[in-house]
Amino acid sequence: MKKTREMIKAKSLLAIVPLALMSFTMTGTPTVITPVYAATTPSFSDVPAGNWAYDAVAKLAKAGIVDGYSDKTFKGDRTMSRYEFAFIVAKAMDKFEAADESNKQLIDKLSAEFASELNRLGARVAKVEAKTNTWVSGETRFRYLGNDPKAGGTKMHGSDRFDFRQRVKLNGTINDDVSWTARLLITGKAGNYNNATDGSNAAFDIFAVTAKDTLGFDKVRIGRFPLDSFTHAIFGKAVGVDGIRIDKNIGKVLFTGAVNNVKSNVNQNTGTGDSGDAKTLTTAQLTGKLNDKTGWKTGYYWSDVPGTSTAAGTGSLNTNVGSFAQSKGWTAGFDAKVGNLMLIGDYVSTSLTNARGLPSSPKGWAVELSSAVNQPPAFFSVKNLVDYKKKGDFGWSVAYRSIDAGAVPSGAGGFDAQAVSYATDPYSTIIKGTDNIKGLFVAFQNTISKNVIWTIEGQDLKIKNKNLTGLSSNDLGKTYMTKFEFYY
Repeated sequence: MKKTREMIKAKSLLAIVPLALMSFTMTGTPTVITPVYAATTPSFSDVPAGNWAYDAVAKLAKAGIVDGYSDKTFKGDRTMSRYEFAFIVAKAMDKFEAADESNKQLIDKLSAEFASELNRLGARVAKVEAKTNTWVSGETRFRYLGNDPKAGGTKMHGSDRFDFRQRVKLNGTINDDVSWTARLLITGKAGNYNNATDGSNAAFDIFAVTAKDTLGFDKVRIGRFPLDSFTHAIFGKAVGVDGIRIDKNIGKVLFTGAVNNVKSNVNQNTGTGDSGDAKTLTTAQLTGKLNDKTGWKTGYYWSDVPGTSTAAGTGSLNTNVGSFAQSKGWTAGFDAKVGNLMLIGDYVSTSLTNARGLPSSPKGWAVELSSAVNQPPAFFSVKNLVDYKKKGDFGWSVAYRSIDAGAVPSGAGGFDAQAVSYATDPYSTIIKGTDNIKGLFVAFQNTISKNVIWTIEGQDLKIKNKNLTGLSSNDLGKTYMTKFEFYY
């Protein structure tokens, strides 16, 4: 059965994608499946009401694997053609890896039943594939921020408490093996339209080309993209990481290697200092599964990003003493489905080069328990907790982290930018949320309408090693935010 499904997918799924794209309006709403092709292809006959396939597809719809069709369609109240079923099965096959074992069996059974139609559908749409190789999507976010700062921090005030973000995503295929992606990012503070700094800043934070089966690797990606190649996101960065990533399956284990510039160089174009030499993070990681419910990761990293401090606590380290030149270390992590919950964790052990005034072997760890069993295993907010297409979907996350100073290179902290503060504050949690810090994070999400997510999140953060700060208290205060995100 598996062989049948994979053979069908290999021969026809790429050709079916353009038709799927044509069936969506620019707002992301599926249009009614046109009966024209069914009418011109007699073999796409109607599937009798009561056929087992209706119940099978209804179960897949309930699990969120297929959507965009009415309950009456799934329940067999409206007769569907074999063509329409083939289209739905193609979408389900594309989400096969995200399905649980029971739904994988349903997809296998459906793909075998409609194998002939899937192959014919692939041949039919191949003629228009070249005309439908680019598509556009987007995301709009409005956010309210608040904080109760300690350690000399500043309370958010005025329009700084309100901001927006607009993303315009472009994706396309160059040929069967090469694809590209780009994302235009526009950010700003509410009420500051004419302010050159916080009015509305626009830049491409993603532009990358990915090639399959290249240079002996399964996948090679080059350009600008998120730092998503290492850990479950104790290391991570959502924007502006330039570099290269390679993926290679070795049996059942995935090897991922990457070289990324994670820290920009303020001396670029000045001809002084380390002009033109951005700070690089190099990673190598193995990813595998113990069983259907449990996965693991382990890897090693090298970083030439230095750690710096100032007496005011405004350096790259969340300290007012100490420094180091470079760092390297190993990581290990796990993800496990526990009933209807997802438990993930990461651990990092680092060695600092030329450490001064700091422990030379910092450690760090983070764990998260969430309801996001149907999402990729990664810390929030790398992933959403809900399906934005499924109205009424609700999700939650509770996470805790404890990370020594220097354990994660500056610029590569997965929890940076998750808190709320001013970047110029001492011990600023928005740029140093993954350094000399410990604390609790809680988030709730709800899909209040199709393609609309409402999120509430908050943190209670503390300095992990107060002796490296000179502060009388380790309390950094609390942060919170609420946001609305619109997908299309």
